[in-house]
Amino acid sequence: MIENISATELINKIISWRKTFLWITLAAGLATGIIVFLIPKQYKSVVILFPARQFSVSKLVVEANAGNQEDYMTIGDADDTEKLMQLLSSDALKLKVADAMNLWQRWKIKDTVFAYHYLKQRWEDQVVIKRTEYNSVRIEVHDYTADSAAFVANAISDYCDSVRKDMNREVSGKVLKIVKDEYEATLGRMKLLEDSLNKLRQLGVLHFKEQVKAYTKSYAKALEKNDAGAIKRLEGKLDTLKKYGSAYQNTKDNLDKYASKYPDIKMKYDEAIVNYNTIIPIKFVVEKAKANEFKAKPKRMVMILISVLAANLLGLFFMLLKEKFGKSNK
Repeated sequence: MIENISATELINKIISWRKTFLWITLAAGLATGIIVFLIPKQYKSVVILFPARQFSVSKLVVEANAGNQEDYMTIGDADDTEKLMQLLSSDALKLKVADAMNLWQRWKIKDTVFAYHYLKQRWEDQVVIKRTEYNSVRIEVHDYTADSAAFVANAISDYCDSVRKDMNREVSGKVLKIVKDEYEATLGRMKLLEDSLNKLRQLGVLHFKEQVKAYTKSYAKALEKNDAGAIKRLEGKLDTLKKYGSAYQNTKDNLDKYASKYPDIKMKYDEAIVNYNTIIPIKFVVEKAKANEFKAKPKRMVMILISVLAANLLGLFFMLLKEKFGKSNK
């Protein structure tokens, strides 16, 4: 253990070892300088986003009940910010941006079975996504040219809507299929019932209840007048109604039921199509990324200074140890 020494003694020792510290400083500065000047320059671009409120498109825009709709121009709350950050940090977004911007080649990621692992590592080094104190989201991207840093930052902002759309389509696609099948089935049943009614109308059943009233009234008058021709003709019509009237009425009731259902299922079908094909952007872009030619990394002088300080502190520690053990040996 190094013996306790006062500050004055330590300063005197440092002064006496000044030549050694000078050589340590020169060696550490030179070695670190060579290394840091070999590190390629990186430039930073920044995108600032505010989250938008996240609702179903059909409920927000298409649905007729406008008084109960949310305002799609309202900036989202803290929960919406968390959802936006989750999308911006998703693996699906990383892959979309990597393919679109060819980050595999730009960041020199080896084409192996571990390519995706290396992409995630480089992404953690090059991209920072954080929430600000104003409930906005800040995207910082470092890259080897100013233009590419801006392109990648803007691509991350742009593709988050695409990721959201792909995610929604997995659900909205299944809903659309269910509603479409029901819509087409409703149309098919209505067409079948219409065809059945047309055949019954061709047999003389035009409106069962009204015809029964009219024919019964006419039949009574014919009986009063003892009009044999009219009686026979009306009996034939009443027999037709008796034979096909029940089928007509059941068919008409079913058709009315499906006709009343049709507007609702048609509205849901239209909503499902809108939800599947469109999506409202989930963010407001406050500031798009711009190319900034001022170098962001590496901070060469800071790295050299830290290296020199660390080397001198380490040198001081070893010289104190050497002095201590030297005295012990004597």
